[in-house]
Amino acid sequence: MENTKHALVTGGTSGVGLSIVNQLVKHNFKVTFIGSNSSKGKRVELEINNSSNSLTKGLKHKFVQLDLSDLSLVKEFSNQFKQENKSLNLLVNVAGIMSPKQQLTASGLDKTFAIGYLSTFILSTELIPLLEKVENSRIVNVGGGFNIINKAKLEFDNLNFTNRYSGLKTAFATIHAKSVLTQILAEKLIPKNIDVNSFHPGTVKSNLTRNMPKVLQFLAKMASVFMAKESSNGIFVCLDKSITGQTGKLFVKQKTIDLKFGLEYSDELWEITKKIVSEY
Repeated sequence: MENTKHALVTGGTSGVGLSIVNQLVKHNFKVTFIGSNSSKGKRVELEINNSSNSLTKGLKHKFVQLDLSDLSLVKEFSNQFKQENKSLNLLVNVAGIMSPKQQLTASGLDKTFAIGYLSTFILSTELIPLLEKVENSRIVNVGGGFNIINKAKLEFDNLNFTNRYSGLKTAFATIHAKSVLTQILAEKLIPKNIDVNSFHPGTVKSNLTRNMPKVLQFLAKMASVFMAKESSNGIFVCLDKSITGQTGKLFVKQKTIDLKFGLEYSDELWEITKKIVSEY
């Protein structure tokens, strides 16, 4: 078991995240996956640990129930994970929500932004010591369409999104911020040989609309008939050996687009984010 590869996946109990977890298990990774729904997570844990592949390899996959909007808990988890594990080959940040009405954390942060971006920042920066212990490690972030990423713009004095709140715009801004972070980390981690990329998940069945009005949930359920069961593009970015060494890219249908955000803009986001998370 010494050479077993280890992956950590957020949002791993449904949709894009679960499809990636299932493929990682098939490729003999030991997988730790994070979700907010304890009963669902335990059910998935039992299913994959009882799979023939896991039984054959003697792997023990683990579900962790964690509220990613609580940054104190995210930091606590990161510290515990570092104590319990010697290395990490792959970190996949998939978790995200979309809400028509704003939800704030106890400390006043927007939940969409906290879950989708701030928790990604903490996990990605805190777990670097484990990622640099192995060759060809990767951080993979869920992204979106290039136009969405490029058109969204952050208002640095309104990162709790309380001014004229829009659930859709906040979700787009969160994906945009995560894409900027992808570029920043890719550049910073080149000396450590850690690749950092984003991927467009494609149209995949998911629980992203779980916080939306019942009518929209119903429409999404109807549309899901025509959606894919897994994110082939996300799986590709996590597992394909041919892209080793490529970093700072957005992958769309297994094709690369360079992420090129302005240095001043990126630096400002980095510094503001460090300030926000330092309080937890």
